Amino acid sequence: MNEGLSRRGFIGLAAMVGGTALAGCGAKGSTGGSGSTDSLTFRWWGGDERNKAYLAALAIFTKKSGIKVTSQYSGYDGYFDKLNTEFAGGNPPDLIQMDTALVSTYANKGTLTELTKFIPSPIVLDTFYEPLRAGGTVKGKRYGTASGSGNAPMLFDQTVVDKLKVDAPTNDWTWDDFSTIAGEISKAWGKGKYGAIDSSPDDSGAFQPWLRQRGKDLYLQDGTLGFDVDALTEWFTFWSGLRASGAVCPPNLLSAAGSATGAHPLIAGQVAITSGWGLAQMAPLTQHKLGIVVVPRTNGKTGQALSAGVLLCIPKSSKNPDAAAKLMNAFINDADVIKTMGVTRGNPPSAKAKDLLLPLLDPANKRDIEYADYVAKEVAKDALPAPATAPPGYGDVKTALDMAAKNVAFGKASIGDAVTQFFKDAKKALDV
Repeated sequence: MNEGLSRRGFIGLAAMVGGTALAGCGAKGSTGGSGSTDSLTFRWWGGDERNKAYLAALAIFTKKSGIKVTSQYSGYDGYFDKLNTEFAGGNPPDLIQMDTALVSTYANKGTLTELTKFIPSPIVLDTFYEPLRAGGTVKGKRYGTASGSGNAPMLFDQTVVDKLKVDAPTNDWTWDDFSTIAGEISKAWGKGKYGAIDSSPDDSGAFQPWLRQRGKDLYLQDGTLGFDVDALTEWFTFWSGLRASGAVCPPNLLSAAGSATGAHPLIAGQVAITSGWGLAQMAPLTQHKLGIVVVPRTNGKTGQALSAGVLLCIPKSSKNPDAAAKLMNAFINDADVIKTMGVTRGNPPSAKAKDLLLPLLDPANKRDIEYADYVAKEVAKDALPAPATAPPGYGDVKTALDMAAKNVAFGKASIGDAVTQFFKDAKKALDV
């Protein structure tokens, strides 16, 4: 599911100022800040597993702190519409779960609390992996704290690779190795089978590491694009060559690649390598053994950029920001809360959380978080600048890249025309 929201899709808070806050939150709790030093409201989105974990964690926090938490939760659809209405009415919850891709939009509107005064007490960030300590930072100011640790893995079907007697990908592989291995798999596997998914539309799962390996990135700190025409042309040209050789799948298979289901080309037995997914999502869908490796390297660098998963933020008009900050810290550092939340918000954001969770997890999740810990160490070795927070308009840029890549793949546009159209669409989306 694409949990991003474009600038045009975002309900402008300025246009809503003076509006009336939407009352109620279904049967999930009352609306608005508590106005009491020993209570607060907390809003999040999620499925049943995340909801149950949050409720249990909040009970632990209340027992230890004496601070009562009124919970408000729903699915992702409509979450920000309701939140926007409450912001406009000056009555949002005290603590909210925030989409990483949207934090810059809300920070720029002046609706979020800058967290400096709460660090290092009560919010202690020292346990986080170093790259995640800057999570939720917009234009040098911190507005949120990380809930998880995301990265850009590639999965491969170990069962298929072994059967075909092709060398399996390893964590030190390069893009040249990727081309070779994908081609060998396609040749050995036969008609209608392909070495890898076509990852040319994959912005954060493949293109961003590739860019960072070359000293570029998706975005700069000022919210503009961090790459140029030459970089995108090289990217599309690389994948066009693989497509022409049959090493990667034809574009008609990409429609099923956006969700972790039995129809995904990896699970359906149509490709042997894919980007964009972890073992925890894919392993339960197949009887085959799956392996996990980093995106191919350039000059030894992974180019990985640890993402903060979902963020926790304190609205500027929170009635109890001090209690909200204490709850934020509990999610980061309280061992009982960490174990209760598990991996419902992504891989652990710290070695401390990893060590607490490893004995409690199933094999697929264990491999995912061990891999995430490996990636965090590789990121430190890369010593690359932390990526910029996704700017307002991020969702439209993502859509524009997807469309440009697929237009090239389907032969609807030349690489040059697709690149030109992408930058035109991106400029409009970013309003620059």
